[in-house]
Amino acid sequence: MKNKIFHIKDLTEQELLAYEIGVHLGDGCLFVDEKHRTYRNEFSGDFENDNEFYSKIFPEIFEMVHGKKLKIYKKKNENTIIAVLNSKEIVQKKMSLGIPSGNKLKLEKVPEWIKGSLIPHFIRGFADSDFSISFKKNRKGIHCEPRIELFTNNKVLAEFVFANLKNLNFNPSFEKASRRGFKEFRIRMYGKNMLDNWMNKIGFYNPKHLSKVYLFEKYGFVKPNMTTDERLALL
Repeated sequence: MKNKIFHIKDLTEQELLAYEIGVHLGDGCLFVDEKHRTYRNEFSGDFENDNEFYSKIFPEIFEMVHGKKLKIYKKKNENTIIAVLNSKEIVQKKMSLGIPSGNKLKLEKVPEWIKGSLIPHFIRGFADSDFSISFKKNRKGIHCEPRIELFTNNKVLAEFVFANLKNLNFNPSFEKASRRGFKEFRIRMYGKNMLDNWMNKIGFYNPKHLSKVYLFEKYGFVKPNMTTDERLALL
């Protein structure tokens, strides 16, 4: 499945890099152990719903950006897909771009080079890995009211995304909450006009999200609790 608006091969290297960094700050992590000479870049997702994204779509983008192939495998006895690369060169490159190793809560600010026209590409990557899209019931009980959400404990990312969505003429809500003793930041946006605006300005590459959008366009509603493969089978 291909995004109708933002075709990967039409993007510049810098736009693809901004997207890749967005995915990284959602589902990625850098591991550095200099003593044992371990330099690892790893991404993980839900195997049932992110399989096509992490086995096909994202590895193509990663290779276009970094010139290296990710190794893909399913974690044993878990519903987790892993995309990984052991490379000191790539780890050091990403750290030089402003990405911390270890816990991403160490991120003090979104890298300054992600600005202007690169911001929608960065948000798309972050959304493909860390946002959700759902369709809530209307008064007749039909799941036809679009909602895009981000729940994160990373204040830096939440505030950056919120501010830039407003700059892109979205109308997001921003909430602070506490769950299990941890602070959480929630961004929500509602409605068909919002979804149309999102697809025009930002879009998705992850079939987990795109399959919902395309089902909504085709049928006018999207049932909850379906897998990505189940939705794709209806398209």
